[in-house]
Amino acid sequence: MLPEQTQQGAYLVIQRGSLVGKRVELWKNCTTIGRRRDSDIFLEDIAVHRKQASIIYTSMGYVLRDDHGSRPVTEQLLNSGDQLLFGNTQMTFYASEGTKPFQLPSSRGRELLIGKAPDPSSSSIARLQFTNPQSSVRSVEVLLDMTIGRSRECDIFLEDLTVSRLHATIKESAHGEYEIVDNRSATGTFVNGHPVKCHRLQEGDIIQIGNTKFNFRLAPHS
Repeated sequence: MLPEQTQQGAYLVIQRGSLVGKRVELWKNCTTIGRRRDSDIFLEDIAVHRKQASIIYTSMGYVLRDDHGSRPVTEQLLNSGDQLLFGNTQMTFYASEGTKPFQLPSSRGRELLIGKAPDPSSSSIARLQFTNPQSSVRSVEVLLDMTIGRSRECDIFLEDLTVSRLHATIKESAHGEYEIVDNRSATGTFVNGHPVKCHRLQEGDIIQIGNTKFNFRLAPHS
């Protein structure tokens, strides 16, 4: 007999739809998906049936089962990295915590601004260095009103449920100094291990947001 809750660490990451960016842990033997509000994964989408599908934990792994009878697949053993589509919602299945880093910081859209002309009123360039060795981005230049959070609209996107959607903002003052502002986040923003609401950043400061740490660096214009 299977235990009531699994300990496998499998989860889904929603890639497209109204819940984009959300991570859902598969901690039950049967996780239901549908438009019913009592579904484990509730999708407010008229293209989704009230009882659309279930993900079931078996001795062979996780199985996707169609509960409505209208999908091409009735039952399918899931492999890590499989893409699932329900109506307008797309999600990726990960078999265990080790399959994918818990958070993948990225500088969405900022690559287009790397070659911008430096602000002549500023004597230095600020950068954030990611201390997570698994990050696909090593460092990013700090630009005006740079946002950090779990929303994919943020300049630095953190896939981490301990991070608020718009967690913090780094601002540059008229004097070329930088400060980080916590946007009333649920878990707080830390600088050098101390919680802050608004903090003027100094060379070498360690910023922690959720499970991600950044090293704040200043370098003179070349």
